[in-house]
Amino acid sequence: MRAVHLLLLAGLPLCGCVLPQDFERLRKEMADVQQNVVAVQRTQADTETRLKALETELSGGSESQRTAVADMRAENEDLRRQVSQTAQQIADTNTRIDALSRQVEDVKAQGARRPPAGTFATPPPVIPAPGSSSLPETAPPEPGAASAQAGPGAQELYNSAYADFSKGNFDLAVSGFEEYAQRFPDSDVADNALYWIGECRFSQGKFQDAVAAYDRMLERYPRSDRAPAANLKKGLSYLEQNQVSQAVVQLRYVVSTFPSSDEARIARDRLASLGAAVGR
Repeated sequence: MRAVHLLLLAGLPLCGCVLPQDFERLRKEMADVQQNVVAVQRTQADTETRLKALETELSGGSESQRTAVADMRAENEDLRRQVSQTAQQIADTNTRIDALSRQVEDVKAQGARRPPAGTFATPPPVIPAPGSSSLPETAPPEPGAASAQAGPGAQELYNSAYADFSKGNFDLAVSGFEEYAQRFPDSDVADNALYWIGECRFSQGKFQDAVAAYDRMLERYPRSDRAPAANLKKGLSYLEQNQVSQAVVQLRYVVSTFPSSDEARIARDRLASLGAAVGR
């Protein structure tokens, strides 16, 4: 747990001055910490079950034995509170990372729209051809363009779903992310919402559902910055189902398509552990 708190404390000040290419690394680190928290929560649940059994067994035991069990329960309860607080910190930090990421994307978009030096500050007027409409045809908005219009309700819905995910309430998180993806498909975190559905299913051990969720995200948002992670997690999901041949094909795809990514490095390591060559 000390490592968890250190990571959180280290990550918070970085968010204010982090470079755009570092956002995904920070998200991955936070996701890894979240999975560790979920593992601790599961261990706590097992410990709670054993404590109850021990209390029943020692109900007629000595005073010292009952005191020892009470001390163990107090320590377990204190750890539970710490984990709960850490889970909330993770959710808050991820929310801040997403918000900063959107701000960076907005600045980049504004820079792309700014005309080069020496050009007109505004484009010249478009003169319609005879018989045509007086308004030029506009291109459809790219994914993320509608995020500003999504409003606080969208942000609250996303934050609530992510908080559930961070606490291990995976079914609730899936419901929230599903609602977000349906209501705000053009927001700049709609791809993230679908990706986290896959992560929920993976954490639940529902690996076939996880693959379906990752595929859904990749089909809707093929250019998402989550694409390398989604493709890697597909390969790991196949491995968890003992579908080794499919896993090898998928991991090789990650290496060939995203060769310089962290996901490619992980895929190479997994291929090596399987005794499979990176190339076909």
